[in-house]
Amino acid sequence: MTDHYTIISADCHAGANHETYREYLDPAYLDDFDAWRNKYKNPFRDLQDGGRVRNWDDDRRNSDLYADGQVAEVIYPNTVPPFFPSFVLFAKPPKPEEYEHRRAGLQAHNRWLADFCSRFPNQRAGIGQVFLNNVDDAIEDVRWIAENGLRGGVLIASPPPDCKYVPPLYDPALDPFWRECEELGIPVNSHGGTGLPDFGRYPASALLFITEVSFYSQRPFSQLLLSGVFERFPRLKFVMAEMGCAWIEPMIERYDSLLAQIRATGRT
Repeated sequence: MTDHYTIISADCHAGANHETYREYLDPAYLDDFDAWRNKYKNPFRDLQDGGRVRNWDDDRRNSDLYADGQVAEVIYPNTVPPFFPSFVLFAKPPKPEEYEHRRAGLQAHNRWLADFCSRFPNQRAGIGQVFLNNVDDAIEDVRWIAENGLRGGVLIASPPPDCKYVPPLYDPALDPFWRECEELGIPVNSHGGTGLPDFGRYPASALLFITEVSFYSQRPFSQLLLSGVFERFPRLKFVMAEMGCAWIEPMIERYDSLLAQIRATGRT
């Protein structure tokens, strides 16, 4: 018996700066990256001072981790990968005309993250990213994630309701992707704060974002559950981060009641 707990953070974040991401970018996109970088302005104050190095500096990161009494971490993305319009988690899925460059930026992050985790493989479990715009590309990228040791799994970007150019998570067209994740044993991650629509630039926009972020964060679980994804792929691992869990039981109870009513009456 020991007299202490081993604490592992299940929701840390990391990312590179633009200079480092450039080293991991496909050379075919370097000129476009330089042009994009020259125009980009970082809107996040906490990433404009010395504190930003905690995203990528090993000494600073490990020191902070140990100071918090933690010994290891599961790592979600942070910062802004190449060609992204904003912070990686809140950026909408790419439009068709953006897809090629945004995917290249995402792949650069995945390559960087694999190297970042390899320096402390017992302490870091990185989560790679894919876009669901193209199922074949998503499968190719999730295979790369599995082959390159990102054992935290894959993070999916939940399409917001006003995004019509990416299949919704309940579209059967995504079944090959879920099947691949199941067969690879790769956990599928969903993170709070994704999948929100564009509230526009109005006085109430920020307040609407804050009050509705929980609802939109819960939609991936609801959509996968009601569309039968978990039944078709029973070994699929699904992880929800930074969105609490107290809402799950009442949601399932509500769905059970609704489905019982539908079965009894034959009406929706």
